[in-house]
Amino acid sequence: MTKTEYLIGKVGLEFEDDFYPDDLPEDWCFDHYSSLFKALALPVDTDEDLDHICETIHDDLSDYFELVLVVEESVLNDVNQLKQLLVSLQEYQENYTLWCRVTGQPKPACLKLIENNKVCLQSSVTLKSALNQRKVLGQTLYYSDTPVLLLSNLIDLESISREALTAMKGLPRATIICASTVGDSLNYMQSISVLVNSK
Repeated sequence: MTKTEYLIGKVGLEFEDDFYPDDLPEDWCFDHYSSLFKALALPVDTDEDLDHICETIHDDLSDYFELVLVVEESVLNDVNQLKQLLVSLQEYQENYTLWCRVTGQPKPACLKLIENNKVCLQSSVTLKSALNQRKVLGQTLYYSDTPVLLLSNLIDLESISREALTAMKGLPRATIICASTVGDSLNYMQSISVLVNSK
């Protein structure tokens, strides 16, 4: 069986606790974050410096870091908006996975538009799709390259993280994004990942 590499991260670079050193310049936040975590999710219209983030990923982290750009379902299903979005992100295409939580079947024309991109759709409904599929925690991940599971409700972090990591075992690589802004939650996810990776 293939040993899975788990990439763990969170949504955004903000934390509620003392994650960043007090004297750290603001434009070094991503560098500090990426020294500890292997994935980051940002809204597709982020104010973060995508040039710097993608340059750092390309130059220093490309083998083991996953940047996830989160797009709203309404944009994913609007051909014109989606075209504009993909054009605006074209220079970063090799450095990110486009992710969307979908509640219904995406339009075929929109699926066609994203077929040459790294993409992951997370859904609790069954979709007609040629993408790879993996069921995790009652959701199906439809993905082209790497499955990306976004955990938005961490009621029981230990059981959720163990189940999620186990469900994706056997894949070459899997990404788990935690919506929590508390560093302890991410540290726990990292610890579980290390345990599973070491088996």
